[in-house]
Amino acid sequence: MHIVILGSGRLGSRLANALVQKGHKITIVDAEETKFKNLEEHENIQRVGGNIFNEETADLVFAEPVDVFIAVTGSDNINLMVSQAMQKKYKIPKVLIRVFDPTLSSVYRDLGLETVCPTNFALQEMLKMLEKGV
Repeated sequence: MHIVILGSGRLGSRLANALVQKGHKITIVDAEETKFKNLEEHENIQRVGGNIFNEETADLVFAEPVDVFIAVTGSDNINLMVSQAMQKKYKIPKVLIRVFDPTLSSVYRDLGLETVCPTNFALQEMLKMLEKGV
């Protein structure tokens, strides 16, 4: 699959490195090119520095058909806005969005977008750990 990842921080870089090892072609985009330092050197990882809201950057990123778009910047609003816009403009079949705010996560999930909320995940894991130890 061709997967585009927006955000090359800790999660985006680790995700790209893991997915390329599984045989996927990865395009990773970040406005701060210094964040590419944690990416492995691999022929199937394309790095694109720039702002995804810039039409030239977006057209470069989505020049080839994309199977999955994953937004994992540190901003819920950017992740949600970009995901909705790119999915609609480039007709991307699957979009995954990291959303820190549990309320926003459930609102967008209700609108049909697939969200992952680390806050909810951590909450559930901590509750499980406490239940085992109490």
